[in-house]
Amino acid sequence: MNSDACHCRSELLNLPDVVNDLDVDLAIDPVAAAAYINDQRNLRKVREHTAKLQLNIINPPRPGKRLLVLDIDYSEISLWLS
Repeated sequence: MNSDACHCRSELLNLPDVVNDLDVDLAIDPVAAAAYINDQRNLRKVREHTAKLQLNIINPPRPGKRLLVLDIDYSEISLWLS
């Protein structure tokens, strides 16, 4: 084993605990829900991405019809980076 591997392993042992945010049920935790909803980074990123959004209307809405189909493939936004 080379010294680089040992160095990296020792760094891994000193990392902070990982926070798994998928375990937070926002429906039953109003404090967590409010923190998520009011997170300024999330709000900024949503504003930036919606400003750049280009809608492709394949078929215009029909009068008297209430069905709306959205194709949202590849439209997820990473709120953790930058």
